[in-house]
Amino acid sequence: MDSADGRVILFILIALAVFALGRRFQAMIIMRQVYKQSARQVMARRATAHNATKSMVGVTLVAIFVAWLVLNLNRIM
Repeated sequence: MDSADGRVILFILIALAVFALGRRFQAMIIMRQVYKQSARQVMARRATAHNATKSMVGVTLVAIFVAWLVLNLNRIM
């Protein structure tokens, strides 16, 4: 009976080890998916910020041009 008990304990230990490895593997896969998703979000936010910066520069240039035009029209009139 000692050998049967030893086999049961060995089977339980192997099952626990496989379960722990499976959980670690699953956590690694989930963390990799989260990393990829956050990297996509960073790229999207970077593109949005870049477009907003370009828009702000454009609006600033238009405002400067309008101010210059108004000042020159005031000098002429």
